Amino acid sequence: MEKILRLISELGGEADLDAIITAALKTGIPPPLATRQLMRLVEKGRVKIVCDASIKYRVV
Repeated sequence: MEKILRLISELGGEADLDAIITAALKTGIPPPLATRQLMRLVEKGRVKIVCDASIKYRVV
């Protein structure tokens, strides 16, 4: 899960799901695993869902 946090931070601290999945795939994390880890981070309060023109995820 720390890799997903690091990826979001590298993407500017806030990114949409497609950008996170693409970056995770480049590092060898399959999309289903990346999505599952992202949702766990949201549940733990370490990542916040931000609703804008599109849904984005922000490191808290």
